[in-house]
Amino acid sequence: MKKQFCLLFIITIFAFFLRTVQLSGNPPSLSWDEVSIGYNAYSILKTGKDEHGRFFPLDTFTAYGDYKPPLGIYLTVPSVAVFGLNEFAVRFPSALFGTLTILLTYFLVIELFRSDFNNSKFSKSNFQFSNKFQISNFKFQIALLSSLLLAISPWHINLSRAGFEANIALFFVVLGIIAVLKAIDRPKLWIAAWIPFVGAVYTFNSARYFVPLMAGGLLFMGRNAVKKHLRFFGAGVIIAVFFMIPIIPHLLSKEARLRFTEVNIFSDPEIVLVSNRRIEEARHAWWAKILFNRRVGYARSYMLHFLDHFQPEYLFIKGDGNPKFSIQDVGQLYLIEAPFVAIGVLSMLVQHRSIALFLLYWMIMAIAPAAVARETPHALRTLNSLPTWQIFTAYGILTTVLRIKMKLTRKVFLFAFCLLLASFYGFGVIYYLHNYYVHYPKEFSGEWQYGYKQALQFIQPIESNYDTIYMTGSIGRPYMYTLFYNKTDPHEFFRTKNASFDAAGFYHVYGFGKYHFTSDMPEDCTGTCLYIAPAGTETRDKKILHTVNVLNGNPILVIYE
Repeated sequence: MKKQFCLLFIITIFAFFLRTVQLSGNPPSLSWDEVSIGYNAYSILKTGKDEHGRFFPLDTFTAYGDYKPPLGIYLTVPSVAVFGLNEFAVRFPSALFGTLTILLTYFLVIELFRSDFNNSKFSKSNFQFSNKFQISNFKFQIALLSSLLLAISPWHINLSRAGFEANIALFFVVLGIIAVLKAIDRPKLWIAAWIPFVGAVYTFNSARYFVPLMAGGLLFMGRNAVKKHLRFFGAGVIIAVFFMIPIIPHLLSKEARLRFTEVNIFSDPEIVLVSNRRIEEARHAWWAKILFNRRVGYARSYMLHFLDHFQPEYLFIKGDGNPKFSIQDVGQLYLIEAPFVAIGVLSMLVQHRSIALFLLYWMIMAIAPAAVARETPHALRTLNSLPTWQIFTAYGILTTVLRIKMKLTRKVFLFAFCLLLASFYGFGVIYYLHNYYVHYPKEFSGEWQYGYKQALQFIQPIESNYDTIYMTGSIGRPYMYTLFYNKTDPHEFFRTKNASFDAAGFYHVYGFGKYHFTSDMPEDCTGTCLYIAPAGTETRDKKILHTVNVLNGNPILVIYE
């Protein structure tokens, strides 16, 4: 056991290193969601209020009108207090909780296999074990390998190195599953078992759909234990509902419905138009009204979106099409993992059917809510499917090792397989890390709103020379970058801001203090004016002070007076 924990400690330290080295500089810039999280945490730290002046909001942070769940921001407050308002402070909570998820994965696997294989078909009649490889050790090896695979996962590394609340929510999901599995045998744990799931709901929007589905599966799995200990279970449910009270009004609000309507396929008018057109082309025949019914169209669209998440190109070749979630040259999983995922699923269905079905249920329920969205496949919204992929892969690898030991008794074959496997993994990890640190920042810095920080840093020494500063919104949300990098006093922002909500419910800040945010640079202004405009803006008769380039050398902003 001591050896197992030493290896787990090494894996955890390695994972932490992969998630924190050069954290401030790669990804190459903070996204607009990251600066929003950071500044709202800073505002809470300084004033106890969010950017909208709400005192310690518990239901949601209004932010840009996207209504962010609150826990991710509150968990960023200590980081900002310790490290200051900067990139590292915003990203550190995600990196930390990502690392802790790897640690939890080990204990999750141990908990899943805690029966020590006694109730499974995985016995000595299936495989011949040497004294050095006993069945009782197999679950520990699966646990360690699953943790290692998650530690080096491009999917998990990508999303751990930016301030994504989904990564923190995943930690709470895994912790909640472990807690419920333990409560099945230790009934007093039911009292607190659901609290981690409440934490997930308070952290990321997708968790609000996934958690009830996951809880239903866990209840079915432990239904006999629940019946025997209804008193403890009921107390746990009451406690969970109590902690949910602050957020329930928001979940039922029109703002939450608006957010859902904005992204889901059921608000897509194209499906209805196609349905009506095809029915008309069939002259409104009764069979056409069934075959081309809009509900059939929605169901078909949903299934296509669901299956998008199992495309080989997405999983093993290129990954998510959004460069914020993938480096575009490596899949969400390594290519070498493709056969072992399949082997793991099939082998586990034979040897540990109940565990395999639970993990498949987990994977499917994590993907099912994301399939409702218009953009699929989506690595961020389906992050809750981790670490099921890694557990299946680990099981597939170790099953293959055991079969080689059984069929090919000469150790040279096992050594050759392990060497080949390590070589493929080593190449995959090195290829991924090289691209992530060398090529990815240059190719995709623009996707991370690169340029605002550089422009603001340039004008800070000369800002006092101007009465008015006009700043373009062409890259993203300029007011939030200005607040963040200038470390603007929240009270000054409350006092001087010019802002409003649009018809769709999104929040727009048109200016505060001497800053004005606009899509069009005015030709004339009163007093002395400084302009931060999109590259390519007509600047004849203007004095150009500086041009900001993205990391591939292309101009993105021009600063002139």
